[in-house]
Amino acid sequence: MLIQSQEELFGGVINLRYITERGIKVSKLFSKDGLKAIFHGEVKRKGEEIEILGKFFIEKKMECARCLDEFLFSAEEEVFLVLKPASSLPHSEKIELKMEDLDEDFFESPEIDFYDYMIHLAELFIPQVSFCKPDCKGICKNCGENLNSGGCACQKQ
Repeated sequence: MLIQSQEELFGGVINLRYITERGIKVSKLFSKDGLKAIFHGEVKRKGEEIEILGKFFIEKKMECARCLDEFLFSAEEEVFLVLKPASSLPHSEKIELKMEDLDEDFFESPEIDFYDYMIHLAELFIPQVSFCKPDCKGICKNCGENLNSGGCACQKQ
């Protein structure tokens, strides 16, 4: 049974071997824990490998690391990723990574929940620390007032 549609691809746990080599066009909203990510692209099999090619449009409510206000983080990110079986990993103790190695991921089992995988992939584009705006002034060390909304009453020393 070949998986040939977006609905079949994201319908639960699937076997990657059943993804069609012709490719599956994807235009899907993924959401979890405040993250909303729309992926437009294609998923296709090439032998034992799976190629994911497209673009993520990501939104997530976050807290500014400087002023602690909530803001909406948004990003557009290009995706080119090749999923390979873990058996194709080199067995050497030391592996020298090249730039193109960053476009690869490996799977132990050919069965995967592709919806969860795509959410995990989108989460990789969310920064650990972010700011509401590049020139965020933060909060006053003395009184805790948000300096973006004007000054504070503290006397400057």
